Amino acid sequence: MKKEVKGYEKQLSDIEEYGLHVIHVLEDENGPSFSYSIGLFHNYHHPEIIMVGLKKDLAHILINDIAFDIKQGQTYKNGTFYSDILDNYKCLMLEVDAKYYDEYVGQAIRFYKNNDFPLLQCIYPTVKGAYPWEDTWPEDIKYLQPILGDINRNRKNIG
Repeated sequence: MKKEVKGYEKQLSDIEEYGLHVIHVLEDENGPSFSYSIGLFHNYHHPEIIMVGLKKDLAHILINDIAFDIKQGQTYKNGTFYSDILDNYKCLMLEVDAKYYDEYVGQAIRFYKNNDFPLLQCIYPTVKGAYPWEDTWPEDIKYLQPILGDINRNRKNIG
């Protein structure tokens, strides 16, 4: 119990000092690893960010880079592609359906004391440029990046 309190105190400290804390959840039999922010909505009135299926260190760097841009005034919007997140690739920001909050962002729910905060999934392509909703997404990694929102309702400017 003491370790959890320390962990939560670290989250609060990071949110106060850096504007956010990044949580990492390891892959298990239920799904791939994922990482998400806590504090962006609290400090900058910007949706929190989640990335699914990336290695911990890369996800941490990318979420911190996104947070840096948010602190500089960038606003990431639902259904929009961004070419400044991953070099040479476009990432789609997609509003996460609240039905996934309990499964994916429990520590954020704890921090906000409810699930009344916005959350965007940053969806990235394979190195060949395939996205998870496309037929060209490799079958052997179908599980790697589940889409946590309604891709058909939310995407704009997708060819």
